[in-house]
Amino acid sequence: MKAIYYADATTSLFKGSNVVADDHTLKANETFENPSGKVEPAKLVNGSWVDATPEEHDAYLKSQQKSLITVTPSADDKGLNELGKQVAKLTKDNLALIQLVNSLGQQIASVQKNDKEKGGN
Repeated sequence: MKAIYYADATTSLFKGSNVVADDHTLKANETFENPSGKVEPAKLVNGSWVDATPEEHDAYLKSQQKSLITVTPSADDKGLNELGKQVAKLTKDNLALIQLVNSLGQQIASVQKNDKEKGGN
């Protein structure tokens, strides 16, 4: 078994790879040469991969970026995001209130302690 790398029959651009039997006869758009490390889009010419020119590479990158899907959050996603923000704010507010209650508890304990030391109940 060995790996072959193949190109699109029309454009000669790298398309993929496959594992074949050792006695496999290569087709016109196949090669045993690995295109890794070639500047994309690598092109198969006479059984060898050829780097893209800088212009071809730039055009390839731009076409890849255009094909990326722009994700727009749905109304449900936006609503969940708003709820998440509210939960974060309420959690922060709750922490501040807990700290305030603890501080007030310490003040009350201090007043009660002072009151007992002065003869109170």
